[in-house]
Amino acid sequence: MLIVHAFATPNSVKVSIALEELGLDYQLQPVNLRQGEQKQPTFVALNANAKVPVLVDPDGNNGQPMVLTESAAILVYLAERYGRLLPTDGVKRAKVFEQLFFHASAMGPFTREHLADRIQFD
Repeated sequence: MLIVHAFATPNSVKVSIALEELGLDYQLQPVNLRQGEQKQPTFVALNANAKVPVLVDPDGNNGQPMVLTESAAILVYLAERYGRLLPTDGVKRAKVFEQLFFHASAMGPFTREHLADRIQFD
């Protein structure tokens, strides 16, 4: 079963959406960024950048566990591993990557201004 270390961030949500779309079984491992859990040694051992999301695929590397970070890399990995969500045709594939890279380089639809009335910022 896949394990996703995540928090309620746009990038974590992107991975969860892909997993749901693929119909895959996964375990969500919450990492509370507000409490600094991403800086704990056990999490830093998974991702030295101390960022979510992190995907752990127990069978991902020829039957050996694999840890993958960065939401765009995780999305590409899942699409290629399970043969869905990513076209093989060059033009269609390029258009998917165009959108993926756009969303990977932007925070997403939720900015501080959009969330100001819903979340208490320190």
